[in-house]
Amino acid sequence: MSQVASSSVLTDITPDPRVHRLPGTTSAPEFCLIGIDDLLNNRATTSVSHLDSGRLNAWGNSFPAEELPTPGALIQVAGIPFKWANAHAEGDNIRCEGQVIDIPPGQYDWIYLLAASERRSEDTIWVHYDDGHADPLPVGVSDFLDGIPAFGELSAFRTSRMHYPHHVQEGLPTTMWLTRVGMPRSGTAQSLRLPRLVAMHVFALTLLTGIDVRLAEGAAI
Repeated sequence: MSQVASSSVLTDITPDPRVHRLPGTTSAPEFCLIGIDDLLNNRATTSVSHLDSGRLNAWGNSFPAEELPTPGALIQVAGIPFKWANAHAEGDNIRCEGQVIDIPPGQYDWIYLLAASERRSEDTIWVHYDDGHADPLPVGVSDFLDGIPAFGELSAFRTSRMHYPHHVQEGLPTTMWLTRVGMPRSGTAQSLRLPRLVAMHVFALTLLTGIDVRLAEGAAI
């Protein structure tokens, strides 16, 4: 696989059914890796032996699975840890249709996504808080095919080829993006609601808390 953002496999996260935490310190943030296996509804990566199962777009294109992380792997992209989804026959990503993702209640600063889009797409992630507030936060994901970061993302994975339903197109690279969404409210977040935009695909999700900021504010950790 080829990346602009550096990536590696993580080995120091305590196993947990859905949520993995990397505790923070006064000089380092805390990461909360959210498993999305129960929400997978789209197939966007394929092997050469199953080219016709791809559904990244209307033409049945897909990423080559051999150039992406192993299903279920704990990885790191540009210093951000993620849990790569456990792919199955029906899905390896969330095609955004307004799904609600429950998260451990807490105060977070950033939502990090590994995502791809058919052409570039812009929409809204809603963050729901325990006091009843729901914040609309803009999110943009660039085109998986042209490789141009329209929203300032980093290229997380850039493949050497693209899969079609009946053939492999060598020399036609695809890009999966590392993007982030700021969470400015100081309340306790409880869930995220993804956009209703089927062109946008989410492959992994991690929340970040700036522990040094929390300590400076006198908040409990």
